[in-house]
Amino acid sequence: MSAIAITRIAVRSPLGESLEATVLALREGGVGIRTPLDLEQQPRIDAGAGEVPLAVDERGAFRAEIILAKTIDDLLNAEDRASIQSAPQRWGMVIGTTLAGMRHRAVGVRAENAGREIEADIAYARSCASAVLSHAMRDCGITGPTITVSCACASALSAVSHACTLLHAGEADAVIAGGYDPLSEFVYGGFSALQLVATGPLSPFATDREGMKLGEGAALFVLRRVEDLTAQELHSVRGVIEATAETSDAHHLTQPHPQGLGAFRALSTVVHNHDAQEPHKPDLIVAHATGTPGNDSAEYEAYRAAFGVSLASIPVVALKSRFGHPLGAAGVLELACAIGCADQGFMPTTAGRGRDRVAFPDLDLLEGETRIGAPRTIVALSAGFGGANAALRVSRGEGIVREVTACVTPRASIARTMFVTAVGAVSPAGRGVAALRARAHEGGVWPAFSEEILTPLLDQAKSRRLALLPRLMIAAVRDLLESSTLTTAELRSTPLIAANWCGTADYTERYYRDLVRAGIDLANPMLFAESVPNIGSAHCSLAFGIEAATLSVIGRRTSAVEAIMLASARIATGAWQRAIIVAGEETHPIVERVLRRGISADVPVRSSAVAILLESPIAAMEARRNSIVEIDHVLGATRPLAPTHAAQDLRRSMELVQPSSTCMRTTTSPFDAPFTQLFDNCEDAGFSRECKLLPPLSLTELGATTPLAALVASDLAQHGSQAPPTPQWLCSSDPHGASWAILARRGGRHSAR
Repeated sequence: MSAIAITRIAVRSPLGESLEATVLALREGGVGIRTPLDLEQQPRIDAGAGEVPLAVDERGAFRAEIILAKTIDDLLNAEDRASIQSAPQRWGMVIGTTLAGMRHRAVGVRAENAGREIEADIAYARSCASAVLSHAMRDCGITGPTITVSCACASALSAVSHACTLLHAGEADAVIAGGYDPLSEFVYGGFSALQLVATGPLSPFATDREGMKLGEGAALFVLRRVEDLTAQELHSVRGVIEATAETSDAHHLTQPHPQGLGAFRALSTVVHNHDAQEPHKPDLIVAHATGTPGNDSAEYEAYRAAFGVSLASIPVVALKSRFGHPLGAAGVLELACAIGCADQGFMPTTAGRGRDRVAFPDLDLLEGETRIGAPRTIVALSAGFGGANAALRVSRGEGIVREVTACVTPRASIARTMFVTAVGAVSPAGRGVAALRARAHEGGVWPAFSEEILTPLLDQAKSRRLALLPRLMIAAVRDLLESSTLTTAELRSTPLIAANWCGTADYTERYYRDLVRAGIDLANPMLFAESVPNIGSAHCSLAFGIEAATLSVIGRRTSAVEAIMLASARIATGAWQRAIIVAGEETHPIVERVLRRGISADVPVRSSAVAILLESPIAAMEARRNSIVEIDHVLGATRPLAPTHAAQDLRRSMELVQPSSTCMRTTTSPFDAPFTQLFDNCEDAGFSRECKLLPPLSLTELGATTPLAALVASDLAQHGSQAPPTPQWLCSSDPHGASWAILARRGGRHSAR
C-alpha cells in the first residue's frame, strides 16, 4: 500500500500565527492561555482560554472562517498552487471540526430576539460546516472532493486518517487534511456546565488537576503518496504517516471508558506492525491529556496496556497545558508542533503543577526545561465526546523517506464495486424502505413526520431525553438490523458513519436561547451535549455497542454521499469489510425559513433517516448476503458558493469515469436543479447528449437523507422491475457549491468481480 507523506504543515495557535512562531514559543516555555478578547460573553470567573491572535477587525462571528482561510493560505506554496491550477479536480480536502460555524448561531439568536429576522436567517445559514469551508477555501482553487468530518475532539486525526485512505484508493492525488475550531460561548458555557473547566492552571496528570482550558486553532497537512513525489519534493517531506486507527468506547456520551479500552485499541493498532509480536516503541507520545480527572486516568491505563514496561522509557508531552484544548484542531495541531520542535532538535514540555508520581509512576511526562532530542517516531492520540478515539504514528527525520521509498510496492488495482446488502428507513411514509418507495412513486405533498413511527424501534427509557436526530438515526439502523443477518459480533466491529446537514436544530436552538437569556455561567449541560454535530454517530455507537470507528460527516445536503465515499475507500483498500451509513435530518421552522429565503421558494423539509449496510463483495458472499444495489463509483466536485459550476465539474468527471452511454437521475428537489439545468444546456457547456436524463425521483426535501432515499427508492433497488440496461448516476447538490454522484446498478445474486 502507498506510503503517505506530509509534504507541508501550517498551523494557527494561541502561541503563534505560524508553526515557526508556535515552535519558538514552545522552546521558550510559553503558555498561550489568558483572558480571551473575543468570547461573546465573559464568565463570572475568568478561567482563561487559548485564543489565536487576530486583528481587531477579524474578530467576531467569522472567526472560524478567518482562522481556517489563513491556515490554508499559509499551507500552500508556489508548487502546490501550480499543481492545483493544472489539475484542481485531483486535489481534495478532509477537514475535522467540533462545532463548525456555531458562532454564527449566536448572532442569529440575538438578531431574532431583536426582531431582525433577515439578519438572523443569514447568520443561521452561515453556521453550517459547508458555509465555513466554502468561505475559507474560495481562493485556493481546489475543485475536487471536500468533506467535513466530526467526531468531537478526535476530529482532526480522524480527518487525516480518512484523507490517507482517499489517497490509497486513488480518489485524489493530494489532500489537505486537519482540523479547526474557534473559541465560542457555546462550547465555553457547555464545558463549564459539565464541570470540566479548571479555574487554576491546566495540569495534566497532576494530583490536583481540576480540568481543561478551552482553546482554538487550526492545523493542516498537505498529504501525498510518496511514490508520486519528485526527488526534490522527497527532500522536503516533513514526515511519513505509517499507521492510523479509530475506535469507539461504546461506554458513555461524555465520559471515557475508565480503563481506556477504546484508546488502548486505537494505540495498539498503530504501534503494532503486521508481522511483529512486540509493539513498535515510539520516541515520543503526544498525549490527549485534557487535565480532567477521568480523561487522564483512563488515558494512562490505555498507555500501560499498549506499551507495558516500555512506557517508562517513552517521553510523553501534553501540549494542551500550553495552548488550551483546540477541540476539532486537537491531535493534528499537537502533532504538527511536535514535528516542528523535533525538526529544531528538541521536545516541548508540559506546563502545570507537575506529575502525580503515585498515580502515574511509570509515566515519563516531559516537564520543566525543554529536552534535547529529535524523536524519529511520534505517536499522537485524541479522544472525544461519544467515546471516539483516533491515533496516528508518523516517522520523520533524515533518511526516513529513503527507507520508506525502498519498501513501496506498486499500487494494486482497487476493486471499486461495493454491495448494499441491507437497508432501513423511517420517514413520513412510515417505517421501512417499502413505505418510502411507495410514497416516492405516489408523489404529491408528503405528510409531516410522526414520532409514533419511532416507538417500536427505540428503548424508550434510554432515548426519551435524546434529540430527535439521534433517535431517527438509531431507529433507521434498528430497522436495517431487523432485516439483516448481521450478527452481534459483526455489528460490534462494523464502523458507522452518520451524515446530517443541519444537526439537532431544536435542541441547539433551545440551548442557545437559554445561553443568551441565562448567561454563560448557567448553560444547560444536557442540551449542550445533545447539540454537538457528531451526536448521531455517538448515540448509534452507544445504542448498538459499536467499538469500531464511528464518526459524522456534517454540514452538507450531500453529506451521505460523502460518507459513502469515505466508507467505500476504506472497504476498497481492505481497511474495513463493511460499514453502516446512516443519514438523518431533523426539520425545524428555522431550517425551513432559512432554506425558503435562500432559494425564494417554499421548501417543506421532512424529518427522516435512511441506513444502508455497505459491504465488499467478498464479505457479502462469505456472510451469504445478497446485494440490493451495487455501487461502482462515487464522485465529488466543489465550487465554493457556485452549485451550477460544481455540477458542470462533476459532469466532466462522470464522462471520464463512464464515457459510454449511461443514465443520470436526480430528484424533484429545487436544490438538485443545477443538474436539470445542466442537462438543458449540455451542448452549450460542451457535453455530449449520450448520457440520458431519467425522470427525476419524486421526493420531498429530506435534507441529508435525500441522496440515500433516492438510492433505495429508485428502480435500482426494485428486483421485481426491469432496471435500466446501463448503470445510473444518482446526483445530489448542496447550495454552498458541492455536487456529488453515485454510479449504481441493480443488485442481486452475484459473484465477486
